[in-house]
Amino acid sequence: MKYFLSVLALSLAACSPSAEQPPANQAESPAPEAKKPVPSLEGEWVVDQLNGGALDQTWPMTAEATAERFTIVSECHRLRYEMSQQGNIVKFTQVPGDDCARFKSPAEQLAEKSVKLANIAMFSDDGRTVQLSGPGGTVSMSRR
Repeated sequence: MKYFLSVLALSLAACSPSAEQPPANQAESPAPEAKKPVPSLEGEWVVDQLNGGALDQTWPMTAEATAERFTIVSECHRLRYEMSQQGNIVKFTQVPGDDCARFKSPAEQLAEKSVKLANIAMFSDDGRTVQLSGPGGTVSMSRR
C-alpha cells in the first residue's frame, strides 16, 4: 500500500506544472489594442439608404453637419436639427426648417422620423460612412 501511495504521489508531481510556468488558464494574454477615437459627424454627407433600402425619390438627399447643427437637404426641403454628439451617442432636436410648397416625399418623411429619434451613430470605413439608428429607423450616409 505504501508503495502504491508513493508511486501515485510521484506520478502527480511529474504531471503538475513547474512553479515558474503559470497554469494554462492564466497564460499571458496579448495587450489590448488602443481604441480609435470615434469620428465626428461634422462635414458633408450623401444619404445612401433609409432602413436598409434605396431612396425612393428622383432627387438626391444630402446632409450637412457642424458641431451643433445637422441639416438634411432634399430638393426644396431642409430638415434642420440641433445636434449633440458624445462618442457614438447622438441626440437630435428638430427646429423649424425651410420648406417648400410641395408635400414631403415618403423618403423625406422617413428621414425626418429616423433622424429625430436617432440615438446612436455607428461609423465604418475609417469614418467615411455612418449609420444613424434609433427607434425611428436607420439612415445610412457616406461622406461627400
